Amino acid sequence: MGFLDLFKPKVPVVQSILPQAAVDEILHGRLPILNTDKIFLKSGERCHYIDKAIYEKRSVQKRYIRRNRGTSYPGIFFKSVRHSYGGGTTDVVDNVQYSTFRGILYITNRRMIFVGEQGGFDKKLDELIAITPYSNCVELQTSKETYKIFVPNGTVVHAVLQMVR
Repeated sequence: MGFLDLFKPKVPVVQSILPQAAVDEILHGRLPILNTDKIFLKSGERCHYIDKAIYEKRSVQKRYIRRNRGTSYPGIFFKSVRHSYGGGTTDVVDNVQYSTFRGILYITNRRMIFVGEQGGFDKKLDELIAITPYSNCVELQTSKETYKIFVPNGTVVHAVLQMVR
């Protein structure tokens, strides 16, 4: 490990709990039906994907800094005079923070559910606009938000979502 390795971003690694037989079925174009008692399924809803995941949430806080220019000097008989030289400037500083939440990702034929202690969500698959798969991650975009979810294999999640849609 060199000095420059200290500055590289660390990518989360997720271990899979999805059986290899289910992964093979997905990669061959068939959706497995998985039994689960952890989530409540609606009538006619079937679960096709269950695996560990890490949800990375990006939050931006804007901070406005106002700078004015001026000076003051003492006056006669305990009065002071303040002079301002023109206007000031306002700087906008974006404070970007990333939070990671560990949990389990479920994909059914109607919904995508992330269950964890914090950061859980439930999205209907009809709300999805775009899917970007990576080798260890998948980015899902809805009309309001973008979800970056680290999974053991992003191509498997992409294949499940393409077959369900």
